Amino acid sequence: MNNGVVQNDLDECAQELDHLETLIVSLGPGSAITPYLTKYAIIKACGSIEQAYKTLIADYCAHRSKKQVKRFIRVRVRDASSNPSYSNMCKHLRDFDEDWQLTFKSHVGGDGDKTQLLTSLQSLVDARNDFAHGGNPTASIGDIRDYFEHSRRLVEYMDSVVV
Repeated sequence: MNNGVVQNDLDECAQELDHLETLIVSLGPGSAITPYLTKYAIIKACGSIEQAYKTLIADYCAHRSKKQVKRFIRVRVRDASSNPSYSNMCKHLRDFDEDWQLTFKSHVGGDGDKTQLLTSLQSLVDARNDFAHGGNPTASIGDIRDYFEHSRRLVEYMDSVVV
């Protein structure tokens, strides 16, 4: 990846998800703590994807900008609450450069697993929103790890576009 900070953050999240999976397997599905660890994994994975895609755009654009633009980017992109949905990713890219959005969509569209990538990202967002709004998501730790890895590929496509 071009953005080492984002790569490091995603690597750390992947390692934490591995650790959580090991812990959950050792505790067993009947353990009272397993649902809490699984819900934490949902928040960690989805939050990491959200931060990653916003950081890619914000770091690139702020680095080359005056203080007023840096402030705008911080307020409207980096610190703004925004589900890491495919449509939000595309919107943020388009807001800065229509070519970024078109190239990103082209990369995603050319991936043989496009449907799985988009479904996984949406499943991760849905699980986080379900939990955040008082629900009880049913995703397993294995599902969450898969959702994260697929979503990470979308961030990697974005990273290759924002240059």
